[in-house]
Amino acid sequence: MSQGPSRRGLFAGLGAAGATGLLTGGLIGAAVDRGQEPDSVRERVLSRSGPREGLPPALHTPTPAHVHVIALDLSADTPAEVAQQARSVLGLWREQVRELHEHGTEGVMEGSPTQGLHPASLGITLGLGPSLLERAGLEDRRPEELEDLPDFSTDRLDPALCGGDLMLHVGAEDPVVVSAAVRHLLGSVREHARVRWALPGFQRGAATAQDSSATPRNLMGQIDGTVNPHPEEAIFASQVVASHTDAATSWMDGGTYVVVRRIRMLLDDWFDLSPQERERSVGRRLDDGAPLGGENEDDRPDLSAKGEDGEPVIAANAHIRLASPEHTLGARMLRRGFNYDLGWGPGGRAEAGLLFTAWQADPRTGFTAVQRHLDEGGDALNEYVRHEGSAVFAVPPVREDEPFMAHELWS
Repeated sequence: MSQGPSRRGLFAGLGAAGATGLLTGGLIGAAVDRGQEPDSVRERVLSRSGPREGLPPALHTPTPAHVHVIALDLSADTPAEVAQQARSVLGLWREQVRELHEHGTEGVMEGSPTQGLHPASLGITLGLGPSLLERAGLEDRRPEELEDLPDFSTDRLDPALCGGDLMLHVGAEDPVVVSAAVRHLLGSVREHARVRWALPGFQRGAATAQDSSATPRNLMGQIDGTVNPHPEEAIFASQVVASHTDAATSWMDGGTYVVVRRIRMLLDDWFDLSPQERERSVGRRLDDGAPLGGENEDDRPDLSAKGEDGEPVIAANAHIRLASPEHTLGARMLRRGFNYDLGWGPGGRAEAGLLFTAWQADPRTGFTAVQRHLDEGGDALNEYVRHEGSAVFAVPPVREDEPFMAHELWS
Protein backbone atom coordinates (compact mmCIF):
# COMPACT_ATOMS: atom_id res chain seq x y z
CA MET A 1 0.00 0.00 0.00
CA SER A 2 1.53 3.28 -1.05
CA GLN A 3 2.31 6.01 1.44
CA GLY A 4 -0.11 8.96 1.47
CA PRO A 5 1.12 12.44 0.55
CA SER A 6 2.16 14.99 3.13
CA ARG A 7 -0.07 18.03 3.56
CA ARG A 8 2.51 20.30 1.97
CA GLY A 9 3.11 17.77 -0.81
CA LEU A 10 -0.61 17.57 -1.44
CA PHE A 11 -0.94 21.31 -1.98
CA ALA A 12 1.93 21.39 -4.46
CA GLY A 13 1.25 18.10 -6.19
CA LEU A 14 -2.51 18.02 -6.63
CA GLY A 15 -2.51 21.38 -8.34
CA ALA A 16 -0.84 19.60 -11.25
CA ALA A 17 -3.00 16.48 -11.18
CA GLY A 18 -5.88 17.91 -13.19
CA ALA A 19 -8.30 15.22 -12.00
CA THR A 20 -11.13 15.03 -9.48
CA GLY A 21 -11.32 15.94 -5.82
CA LEU A 22 -11.65 19.16 -3.85
CA LEU A 23 -7.92 19.77 -3.83
CA THR A 24 -7.42 19.45 -7.59
CA GLY A 25 -9.47 22.43 -8.64
CA GLY A 26 -12.56 20.24 -8.65
CA LEU A 27 -14.70 22.28 -6.29
CA ILE A 28 -14.24 25.60 -8.04
CA GLY A 29 -12.40 26.82 -11.08
CA ALA A 30 -10.32 29.94 -11.55
CA ALA A 31 -12.04 32.88 -9.86
CA VAL A 32 -11.66 36.49 -8.91
CA ASP A 33 -9.35 37.06 -5.93
CA ARG A 34 -9.73 40.09 -3.69
CA GLY A 35 -8.20 43.12 -5.31
CA GLN A 36 -8.16 41.78 -8.89
CA GLU A 37 -9.10 44.03 -11.78
CA PRO A 38 -12.55 43.73 -13.42
CA ASP A 39 -10.98 42.18 -16.54
CA SER A 40 -10.33 39.01 -14.49
CA VAL A 41 -14.10 38.37 -14.39
CA ARG A 42 -14.00 37.66 -18.12
CA GLU A 43 -10.88 35.55 -17.65
CA ARG A 44 -12.78 33.46 -15.13
CA VAL A 45 -15.55 32.76 -17.63
CA LEU A 46 -13.04 31.97 -20.37
CA SER A 47 -10.94 29.58 -18.26
CA ARG A 48 -11.03 25.84 -17.81
CA SER A 49 -10.25 24.21 -14.46
CA GLY A 50 -6.94 22.79 -15.58
CA PRO A 51 -3.78 22.21 -13.53
CA ARG A 52 -1.89 25.14 -12.06
CA GLU A 53 1.10 25.71 -9.86
CA GLY A 54 0.82 26.13 -6.10
CA LEU A 55 -2.45 25.94 -4.23
CA PRO A 56 -5.38 24.70 -6.32
CA PRO A 57 -8.09 27.35 -6.89
CA ALA A 58 -10.64 25.55 -4.69
CA LEU A 59 -8.71 26.62 -1.60
CA HIS A 60 -8.22 30.31 -2.17
CA THR A 61 -10.76 31.74 -4.59
CA PRO A 62 -14.49 32.60 -4.42
CA THR A 63 -16.94 29.84 -5.19
CA PRO A 64 -18.56 29.49 -8.63
CA ALA A 65 -21.84 31.21 -9.36
CA HIS A 66 -23.69 27.92 -9.94
CA VAL A 67 -23.40 24.44 -8.46
CA HIS A 68 -25.34 21.21 -8.42
CA VAL A 69 -24.81 18.66 -5.64
CA ILE A 70 -26.14 15.16 -6.28
CA ALA A 71 -26.12 12.08 -4.04
CA LEU A 72 -26.40 8.66 -5.69
CA ASP A 73 -26.89 5.08 -4.51
CA LEU A 74 -25.37 2.12 -6.34
CA SER A 75 -27.78 -0.56 -7.55
CA ALA A 76 -25.76 -3.67 -6.57
CA ASP A 77 -26.75 -5.76 -3.55
CA THR A 78 -23.92 -7.97 -2.29
CA PRO A 79 -20.73 -6.46 -0.81
CA ALA A 80 -18.56 -7.87 -3.60
CA GLU A 81 -20.89 -6.51 -6.29
CA VAL A 82 -21.10 -3.09 -4.61
CA ALA A 83 -17.30 -2.87 -4.41
CA GLN A 84 -16.88 -3.84 -8.06
CA GLN A 85 -19.60 -1.45 -9.15
CA ALA A 86 -17.98 1.38 -7.19
CA ARG A 87 -14.63 0.69 -8.86
CA SER A 88 -16.26 0.79 -12.28
CA VAL A 89 -18.25 3.98 -11.67
CA LEU A 90 -15.34 5.84 -10.09
CA GLY A 91 -12.97 4.73 -12.82
CA LEU A 92 -15.35 5.86 -15.54
CA TRP A 93 -16.06 9.16 -13.82
CA ARG A 94 -12.40 9.91 -13.28
CA GLU A 95 -11.70 9.67 -17.00
CA GLN A 96 -14.81 11.65 -17.89
CA VAL A 97 -13.99 14.38 -15.39
CA ARG A 98 -10.50 14.64 -16.83
CA GLU A 99 -11.97 15.03 -20.33
CA LEU A 100 -14.59 17.54 -19.19
CA HIS A 101 -12.01 19.67 -17.42
CA GLU A 102 -9.81 19.65 -20.51
CA HIS A 103 -12.32 19.88 -23.34
CA GLY A 104 -15.70 20.85 -21.81
CA THR A 105 -18.98 19.08 -22.62
CA GLU A 106 -18.92 20.34 -26.20
CA GLY A 107 -15.65 18.46 -26.67
CA VAL A 108 -16.91 15.11 -25.36
CA MET A 109 -20.61 15.17 -26.15
CA GLU A 110 -21.98 15.62 -29.67
CA GLY A 111 -24.73 18.24 -29.80
CA SER A 112 -24.00 19.53 -26.31
CA PRO A 113 -26.14 22.48 -25.16
CA THR A 114 -22.90 24.25 -24.23
CA GLN A 115 -21.97 24.82 -27.87
CA GLY A 116 -21.08 28.48 -28.26
CA LEU A 117 -20.44 28.96 -24.54
CA HIS A 118 -17.11 29.64 -22.84
CA PRO A 119 -15.72 26.99 -20.42
CA ALA A 120 -16.97 28.98 -17.39
CA SER A 121 -14.42 27.39 -15.03
CA LEU A 122 -16.19 24.03 -14.91
CA GLY A 123 -15.07 22.06 -11.85
CA ILE A 124 -16.17 18.63 -10.63
CA THR A 125 -15.70 16.95 -7.25
CA LEU A 126 -16.48 13.38 -6.21
CA GLY A 127 -17.13 12.07 -2.70
CA LEU A 128 -17.75 8.72 -0.98
CA GLY A 129 -20.49 8.28 1.61
CA PRO A 130 -20.26 6.08 4.73
CA SER A 131 -23.09 3.92 3.38
CA LEU A 132 -20.88 2.92 0.44
CA LEU A 133 -18.19 1.49 2.74
CA GLU A 134 -20.83 -0.35 4.76
CA ARG A 135 -22.49 -1.86 1.70
CA ALA A 136 -19.13 -2.80 0.14
CA GLY A 137 -18.03 -4.69 3.27
CA LEU A 138 -15.29 -2.16 4.02
CA GLU A 139 -16.31 -1.13 7.53
CA ASP A 140 -12.77 -1.76 8.76
CA ARG A 141 -11.51 0.85 6.27
CA ARG A 142 -13.95 3.52 7.38
CA PRO A 143 -12.24 6.43 9.18
CA GLU A 144 -13.74 7.53 12.48
CA GLU A 145 -14.02 11.00 10.94
CA LEU A 146 -16.60 9.58 8.52
CA GLU A 147 -19.04 8.63 11.25
CA ASP A 148 -22.70 9.53 10.78
CA LEU A 149 -23.59 12.98 12.03
CA PRO A 150 -25.40 13.01 15.40
CA ASP A 151 -29.01 14.02 15.79
CA PHE A 152 -29.59 17.68 16.62
CA SER A 153 -32.76 18.79 18.41
CA THR A 154 -33.49 21.41 15.75
CA ASP A 155 -33.23 18.97 12.82
CA ARG A 156 -36.30 18.42 10.67
CA LEU A 157 -34.62 15.94 8.37
CA ASP A 158 -36.37 14.13 5.53
CA PRO A 159 -34.65 10.73 5.02
CA ALA A 160 -35.17 11.11 1.26
CA LEU A 161 -32.92 14.20 1.37
CA CYS A 162 -30.11 12.61 3.40
CA GLY A 163 -27.11 10.31 2.89
CA GLY A 164 -25.95 8.66 -0.30
CA ASP A 165 -23.24 6.27 -1.50
CA LEU A 166 -21.59 8.79 -3.82
CA MET A 167 -21.52 12.57 -4.13
CA LEU A 168 -21.20 14.51 -7.35
CA HIS A 169 -20.46 18.25 -6.94
CA VAL A 170 -20.40 20.26 -10.17
CA GLY A 171 -19.72 23.99 -10.28
CA ALA A 172 -19.30 26.59 -13.02
CA GLU A 173 -20.02 30.22 -13.84
CA ASP A 174 -22.85 29.27 -16.21
CA PRO A 175 -25.87 27.08 -15.27
CA VAL A 176 -26.04 25.51 -18.74
CA VAL A 177 -22.43 24.31 -18.37
CA VAL A 178 -23.31 22.81 -14.97
CA SER A 179 -26.45 21.13 -16.29
CA ALA A 180 -24.73 19.62 -19.33
CA ALA A 181 -21.85 18.21 -17.26
CA VAL A 182 -24.25 16.71 -14.69
CA ARG A 183 -26.36 15.02 -17.34
CA HIS A 184 -23.30 13.64 -19.10
CA LEU A 185 -21.89 12.14 -15.90
CA LEU A 186 -25.21 10.75 -14.67
CA GLY A 187 -26.13 9.37 -18.07
CA SER A 188 -22.97 7.31 -18.23
CA VAL A 189 -23.78 5.44 -14.98
CA ARG A 190 -27.57 5.23 -15.10
CA GLU A 191 -27.44 1.41 -15.25
CA HIS A 192 -25.37 1.29 -12.07
CA ALA A 193 -26.59 4.14 -9.86
CA ARG A 194 -29.75 6.11 -9.15
CA VAL A 195 -30.09 9.65 -7.85
CA ARG A 196 -31.02 9.70 -4.17
CA TRP A 197 -31.35 13.48 -3.89
CA ALA A 198 -30.11 16.52 -5.75
CA LEU A 199 -30.03 20.26 -5.11
CA PRO A 200 -28.89 23.08 -7.41
CA GLY A 201 -27.42 26.20 -5.82
CA PHE A 202 -26.29 29.64 -6.89
CA GLN A 203 -24.56 32.81 -5.77
CA ARG A 204 -24.49 36.25 -7.30
CA GLY A 205 -22.38 36.24 -10.44
CA ALA A 206 -19.02 37.99 -10.36
CA ALA A 207 -19.85 39.77 -13.62
CA THR A 208 -22.94 41.45 -12.13
CA ALA A 209 -21.45 42.38 -8.75
CA GLN A 210 -20.46 45.98 -8.13
CA ASP A 211 -17.49 44.54 -6.23
CA SER A 212 -16.64 41.02 -7.43
CA SER A 213 -14.27 40.52 -4.49
CA ALA A 214 -16.97 41.16 -1.86
CA THR A 215 -18.34 38.29 0.22
CA PRO A 216 -21.67 37.14 -1.33
CA ARG A 217 -25.01 37.39 0.49
CA ASN A 218 -27.55 34.67 1.15
CA LEU A 219 -31.31 34.96 0.58
CA MET A 220 -31.73 36.42 4.08
CA GLY A 221 -29.71 39.41 2.91
CA GLN A 222 -26.79 38.53 5.16
CA ILE A 223 -23.16 38.42 4.05
CA ASP A 224 -22.31 34.70 4.16
CA GLY A 225 -18.78 33.26 4.31
CA THR A 226 -16.85 35.78 6.41
CA VAL A 227 -13.66 34.70 8.19
CA ASN A 228 -13.10 31.45 6.35
CA PRO A 229 -9.77 29.70 7.02
CA HIS A 230 -7.15 30.94 4.57
CA PRO A 231 -4.44 28.73 3.01
CA GLU A 232 -1.74 31.09 4.27
CA GLU A 233 -2.78 30.56 7.89
CA ALA A 234 -0.74 28.05 9.87
CA ILE A 235 -3.88 26.30 11.13
CA PHE A 236 -5.39 25.85 7.67
CA ALA A 237 -3.83 22.50 6.82
CA SER A 238 -4.73 20.90 10.15
CA GLN A 239 -8.34 22.08 9.99
CA VAL A 240 -9.17 21.40 6.34
CA VAL A 241 -6.83 18.60 5.18
CA ALA A 242 -7.25 15.15 6.74
CA SER A 243 -4.30 13.24 8.20
CA HIS A 244 -4.40 9.43 8.25
CA THR A 245 -1.17 7.59 8.96
CA ASP A 246 -2.56 4.11 9.74
CA ALA A 247 -2.73 1.57 6.94
CA ALA A 248 -6.48 0.97 7.13
CA THR A 249 -7.44 4.59 6.46
CA SER A 250 -4.41 5.84 4.53
CA TRP A 251 -6.60 6.12 1.42
CA MET A 252 -7.93 9.37 2.99
CA ASP A 253 -4.55 10.82 3.99
CA GLY A 254 -4.38 14.26 2.40
CA GLY A 255 -8.10 14.32 1.52
CA THR A 256 -10.92 16.21 3.17
CA TYR A 257 -14.44 15.64 4.50
CA VAL A 258 -17.48 17.61 3.42
CA VAL A 259 -20.77 18.03 5.28
CA VAL A 260 -23.72 18.98 3.07
CA ARG A 261 -26.86 20.47 4.62
CA ARG A 262 -30.12 21.54 2.97
CA ILE A 263 -31.41 24.43 5.10
CA ARG A 264 -34.80 25.86 4.20
CA MET A 265 -35.25 29.52 5.15
CA LEU A 266 -38.58 30.87 6.38
CA LEU A 267 -38.08 34.07 4.44
CA ASP A 268 -41.53 35.58 4.97
CA ASP A 269 -41.11 35.35 8.75
CA TRP A 270 -37.54 36.60 8.54
CA PHE A 271 -38.37 39.72 6.57
CA ASP A 272 -41.29 40.47 8.90
CA LEU A 273 -38.58 41.34 11.46
CA SER A 274 -37.19 44.84 11.61
CA PRO A 275 -33.65 45.32 10.24
CA GLN A 276 -32.43 45.80 13.83
CA GLU A 277 -33.99 42.49 14.92
CA ARG A 278 -32.35 40.71 12.01
CA GLU A 279 -28.97 42.20 12.92
CA ARG A 280 -29.36 41.11 16.54
CA SER A 281 -30.23 37.55 15.49
CA VAL A 282 -27.06 37.19 13.45
CA GLY A 283 -24.78 39.58 15.35
CA ARG A 284 -23.69 41.48 12.24
CA ARG A 285 -24.74 44.69 10.51
CA LEU A 286 -26.79 44.29 7.37
CA ASP A 287 -25.07 46.99 5.32
CA ASP A 288 -21.44 45.88 5.54
CA GLY A 289 -21.40 42.61 7.50
CA ALA A 290 -19.31 44.02 10.35
CA PRO A 291 -19.92 42.42 13.76
CA LEU A 292 -22.07 44.58 16.00
CA GLY A 293 -19.73 46.99 17.77
CA GLY A 294 -17.08 46.53 15.06
CA GLU A 295 -16.09 48.58 12.04
CA ASN A 296 -15.21 46.09 9.28
CA GLU A 297 -16.52 42.73 8.07
CA ASP A 298 -13.32 40.91 9.00
CA ASP A 299 -13.10 42.38 12.51
CA ARG A 300 -13.02 39.80 15.26
CA PRO A 301 -16.32 40.03 17.18
CA ASP A 302 -15.89 41.53 20.65
CA LEU A 303 -17.95 39.05 22.65
CA SER A 304 -17.24 40.84 25.93
CA ALA A 305 -18.49 44.28 24.80
CA LYS A 306 -21.54 45.69 26.57
CA GLY A 307 -23.83 48.52 25.57
CA GLU A 308 -24.97 51.47 27.65
CA ASP A 309 -27.81 49.32 29.01
CA GLY A 310 -25.29 46.81 30.36
CA GLU A 311 -26.42 44.10 27.94
CA PRO A 312 -23.98 42.36 25.54
CA VAL A 313 -23.60 44.22 22.25
CA ILE A 314 -23.69 40.80 20.56
CA ALA A 315 -26.66 38.97 22.08
CA ALA A 316 -26.20 35.76 24.04
CA ASN A 317 -28.08 33.79 21.38
CA ALA A 318 -26.69 35.63 18.33
CA HIS A 319 -25.54 33.26 15.62
CA ILE A 320 -21.95 34.51 15.41
CA ARG A 321 -21.45 34.32 19.19
CA LEU A 322 -22.55 30.69 19.41
CA ALA A 323 -20.59 29.71 16.28
CA SER A 324 -17.40 31.51 17.28
CA PRO A 325 -14.19 29.47 17.80
CA GLU A 326 -14.10 30.78 21.38
CA HIS A 327 -17.25 28.77 22.13
CA THR A 328 -16.51 25.68 20.02
CA LEU A 329 -12.99 24.77 21.15
CA GLY A 330 -11.46 26.47 18.13
CA ALA A 331 -13.59 24.67 15.54
CA ARG A 332 -13.30 26.12 12.04
CA MET A 333 -14.30 24.92 8.59
CA LEU A 334 -13.94 26.03 5.00
CA ARG A 335 -17.56 27.07 4.48
CA ARG A 336 -19.14 27.26 1.03
CA GLY A 337 -22.76 28.38 1.05
CA PHE A 338 -25.05 28.54 -1.98
CA ASN A 339 -28.61 29.79 -2.28
CA TYR A 340 -31.35 27.55 -3.64
CA ASP A 341 -34.80 28.55 -4.83
CA LEU A 342 -37.10 25.83 -6.16
CA GLY A 343 -40.23 27.96 -6.24
CA TRP A 344 -43.30 26.93 -4.21
CA GLY A 345 -44.22 23.41 -3.22
CA PRO A 346 -47.48 21.79 -2.04
CA GLY A 347 -49.65 24.11 0.01
CA GLY A 348 -47.82 27.15 -1.31
CA ARG A 349 -44.74 26.55 0.85
CA ALA A 350 -41.68 28.39 -0.43
CA GLU A 351 -38.82 25.99 -1.16
CA ALA A 352 -35.81 28.28 -0.81
CA GLY A 353 -32.82 28.46 1.45
CA LEU A 354 -29.17 27.54 1.79
CA LEU A 355 -27.20 24.68 0.25
CA PHE A 356 -24.46 24.63 2.87
CA THR A 357 -21.17 22.77 2.39
CA ALA A 358 -18.43 22.62 5.03
CA TRP A 359 -15.00 21.18 4.18
CA GLN A 360 -12.81 20.04 7.07
CA ALA A 361 -10.22 17.59 8.34
CA ASP A 362 -12.61 16.10 10.91
CA PRO A 363 -16.37 16.77 11.00
CA ARG A 364 -16.50 15.78 14.67
CA THR A 365 -14.34 18.73 15.70
CA GLY A 366 -15.56 20.97 12.87
CA PHE A 367 -19.20 20.98 11.78
CA THR A 368 -20.55 18.82 14.62
CA ALA A 369 -18.88 20.91 17.32
CA VAL A 370 -20.29 24.14 15.87
CA GLN A 371 -23.78 22.81 15.13
CA ARG A 372 -24.07 21.25 18.58
CA HIS A 373 -23.28 24.58 20.24
CA LEU A 374 -25.75 26.41 17.99
CA ASP A 375 -28.32 23.77 18.88
CA GLU A 376 -27.79 23.79 22.63
CA GLY A 377 -27.33 27.57 22.86
CA GLY A 378 -30.68 28.38 21.28
CA ASP A 379 -29.34 30.05 18.13
CA ALA A 380 -31.63 32.97 17.29
CA LEU A 381 -31.71 31.83 13.66
CA ASN A 382 -33.29 28.48 14.57
CA GLU A 383 -36.74 30.07 14.49
CA TYR A 384 -36.25 31.05 10.84
CA VAL A 385 -34.52 28.00 9.32
CA ARG A 386 -35.24 24.28 8.97
CA HIS A 387 -32.47 21.72 8.46
CA GLU A 388 -34.19 19.29 6.07
CA GLY A 389 -31.32 17.42 4.40
CA SER A 390 -27.95 16.20 5.62
CA ALA A 391 -25.01 14.11 4.44
CA VAL A 392 -21.30 13.64 5.02
CA PHE A 393 -18.81 12.45 2.40
CA ALA A 394 -15.13 11.63 2.23
CA VAL A 395 -13.23 13.34 -0.60
CA PRO A 396 -9.98 11.37 -1.06
CA PRO A 397 -6.89 12.86 -2.67
CA VAL A 398 -6.47 11.93 -6.33
CA ARG A 399 -3.04 10.87 -7.52
CA GLU A 400 -2.14 10.93 -11.19
CA ASP A 401 -0.75 7.39 -11.22
CA GLU A 402 -3.92 5.78 -9.83
CA PRO A 403 -6.37 4.08 -12.23
CA PHE A 404 -9.41 5.32 -10.28
CA MET A 405 -10.42 7.32 -7.24
CA ALA A 406 -9.36 6.05 -3.77
CA HIS A 407 -7.34 3.23 -5.36
CA GLU A 408 -5.91 2.12 -2.01
CA LEU A 409 -9.38 1.61 -0.56
CA TRP A 410 -10.40 -0.97 -3.17
CA SER A 411 -7.08 -2.81 -3.62
